Amino acid sequence: MKTLLIFPCQWYPSQPYLSTPYLTSYLRSKGWDVKQRDFNIESYDLFLSKPVLDEAVVRLDKKIDLIRAKPSLSFKDKSLMDVLATGKKFSEQIISQVEEAKKVMRTPDLFFNFDIYQQADMVIKSALKLVSDAYAPSILSLSTFESGTRAEESSRRARFAAKDDETNPFIWLYDKFLLGTEKWEEYDVVGISIIGISQIIPGLTLARMLKQKYPHLHIVLGGPIFSVAGGQLEKQPEFFEDFCHSIITFEGEEPLHQLLTRLKNQEPLDTAPNLVYLDNGLVRFNKDRVELRFEELPSPTFDGLPMEKYLSPYPILPVLQSRGCYWGKCTFCTHSYVYGHRYGKQKTKQMVSELKMLSEKYKTKYFTFSDEAVSPHSLNDVSDEILEQGFDLKALALLKFEKVMDEELFRKMKEAGFIFLMFGMESANDRVLSLIDKGANQEIERDSLRKSSDAGIWNHTFLFFGFPTETRDEAMDTINFLKDNIENIHSFGPGVFLLNRDSSVFQYPEKYSISKIISDPDSDLAMNLDFEINVGMSRQEAIELNNKCIKMAEETFESIKLWGVMPREHFLLYLDRYGKDPLTGKKPNLGEDEKILCKA
Repeated sequence: MKTLLIFPCQWYPSQPYLSTPYLTSYLRSKGWDVKQRDFNIESYDLFLSKPVLDEAVVRLDKKIDLIRAKPSLSFKDKSLMDVLATGKKFSEQIISQVEEAKKVMRTPDLFFNFDIYQQADMVIKSALKLVSDAYAPSILSLSTFESGTRAEESSRRARFAAKDDETNPFIWLYDKFLLGTEKWEEYDVVGISIIGISQIIPGLTLARMLKQKYPHLHIVLGGPIFSVAGGQLEKQPEFFEDFCHSIITFEGEEPLHQLLTRLKNQEPLDTAPNLVYLDNGLVRFNKDRVELRFEELPSPTFDGLPMEKYLSPYPILPVLQSRGCYWGKCTFCTHSYVYGHRYGKQKTKQMVSELKMLSEKYKTKYFTFSDEAVSPHSLNDVSDEILEQGFDLKALALLKFEKVMDEELFRKMKEAGFIFLMFGMESANDRVLSLIDKGANQEIERDSLRKSSDAGIWNHTFLFFGFPTETRDEAMDTINFLKDNIENIHSFGPGVFLLNRDSSVFQYPEKYSISKIISDPDSDLAMNLDFEINVGMSRQEAIELNNKCIKMAEETFESIKLWGVMPREHFLLYLDRYGKDPLTGKKPNLGEDEKILCKA
């Protein structure tokens, strides 16, 4: 039972993702013949290449000719013509520079000159804009793939989008390049990991093409998307007919092992845990669910992934200290639902030994802790063990505010190499925080940020506007908090509240004054739902406050010139190279590197 696990586009192409490395490691520990591929980075490497961009220009020309052939042009036609003509005008310049732009992202001496970095970033984004224009209304960028018709939210629309070569760039890309890189006849099973909404169309397109071209393959899908939205497919046998034979929901290591066992032994699938599959025209949901103790899973393996292709001058490896969320109470979140309200963490010595092994094997010191939130206790123990084992590490971690965080913890974390912390703040208003059930208040937020900053750590905060019942005055509390704590909040990511399917807010809407959840049966894959509310800001007001917050950042935070451009992985590298103060705009005792940076 030879198996290939694929991580499809679209995800930010600066580092691997952990889904296939964990699955591959576990299945190999059970004796299975497994290979993994990262079609995400391979797709980006192709999109940012002359052959694919030349094809995009050919498509632009055809679109322009079709518009010109019309007897009269509408306003929409004229606007589209302007966009296409502008893309065509600069296409030769963009294509001639795209290989050099990728080289900048992969070469330290070029990457750390911010003027050069910005220029390369602009070329890459312009190249992806060319692809987007050629396949309009679809949009491909470094941070998203959108169909333009919201096909990724609907199994019905996705079935059409996965076949539409006028708007789907992946059909041509797979057919001309990626499908030819494997001997598919040698495989029995292909697993496709779809962890985000932007992967729906690229992932399902791959699944459809493989199912059509290689009928001997068993195509299995997995990932959080189907853990949350899988129940919506109960009356959608067409989905399985088009795309796959089965879907694994929730955690996939042991369920995939058991699926392979049954396929190998030609046994019925009705006892395979976590499985959704098509049986005689009916969609079956197996009731058995199984998850393993996280600390008993083998370490993920990155073997076979093309480290040289990621858009980064050094390998940046994702790691997990825990699976699930130790807090698990935030009312807007679905992580606890996806993990069955379970939480497990690695043994500290094992975790740090793994970090040291990966550091030596891949010749890197850069790691991103991808936990939903690392607990203060775990951060303390991991920091102690890193210092005990004595190796160079530079890392970012996600965490929530806790009263127990003190000066000693942050000092120790900084010494161990945690130079970049990303806090889930959400709001700085105490009533809203209580409604979210964050287990913190504004005083705890302010105190933790000050202590972390004093230790020399870069603090980033996530926040959103429009949580149900939030007022404009309460939203302004958050904006004012950001301004008042500019010395200790170095960057932040604002947004507008989204109602996640299966969150506590979704399950108990009356508690949050939601009068109606607008559920479109045709949007069965949608992770976020529209709603109507009786109290607090409207969605339009929330968008207005979010824009106000962004404008405040542009006027107040000098450091936005960097963090407004870079993904978090790149910013981690810049923090290590330059230190916190030069990146915030403070420029004492600058060396040559810092002078290059601040000149920009």
